[in-house]
Amino acid sequence: MTEATKHVVSREGVDLAVRDHGGTGATVVLLHGGGRTMDDWRPVAPLLAAAGLRVLTADLRGHGASSPALWSWPDAIADLTAVIDRLGLGEPAVAGHSLGGIVAALWATRRPRCPLAVNLDGHTNPTGPFDLDAGAARAAGRTMRRFLEEEVRRAGDPALARLVAELGSLDLFATYRAARCPLVVVQSEGTDLEELLPPEVAAAFAAYRRGFARELAAVADATPLLSVVDVPTGHDVHLQAPDRVAGLILDRLAPGRDGYRPASR
Repeated sequence: MTEATKHVVSREGVDLAVRDHGGTGATVVLLHGGGRTMDDWRPVAPLLAAAGLRVLTADLRGHGASSPALWSWPDAIADLTAVIDRLGLGEPAVAGHSLGGIVAALWATRRPRCPLAVNLDGHTNPTGPFDLDAGAARAAGRTMRRFLEEEVRRAGDPALARLVAELGSLDLFATYRAARCPLVVVQSEGTDLEELLPPEVAAAFAAYRRGFARELAAVADATPLLSVVDVPTGHDVHLQAPDRVAGLILDRLAPGRDGYRPASR
């Protein structure tokens, strides 16, 4: 892949770092997860570009080479709008991992002409639903809230505190139900995250993953524009299975493109 062109898009005092990897086909903007950078997409971007897509990656506000800034969902959406409008991208597809995936899902509620939005394992705070009876679910919720509060207190970072609060304020199922363009939600099946947690917290997190998957399946059944894909990876889907992620995007943006072989399902 040729050397990417670097851009800086400024919005209300926040500079947003963008790389344009070139290409003349359908455009896709790739967004990273919380605490990460656009470099996370290095395994996937060449696969998309080689199939003819125009690929751009961006650092979210407060991340990487973009300016430090507190997080809010309206600001994140406005940042993405500024990047797309200033660079003349028209109506691109948007795919994101984790935090960036939630931004992509929110984008899908606002842009009916967007050809595709993809959320790779992006979740809000894991405080429910739980695959437990009512009493155990309340206890699991308390466990997860205490854990999040302690992690925020230990970090002593106002930006993290703001991000956790914003994640707690968003109803992700309502976001999915409000999709106005094709939205693919990718769920990882790995247990890598819970393996890092204390036993009580890990048990609550596992119950959350089961409960969330059950509720997501019900939402997908009732939402024609929403599809759910399960993958046997950990949370970093795009790093562990870049060909699979590229395939999910190309199957929808470049079906039958010469030289592209879809990833096996």
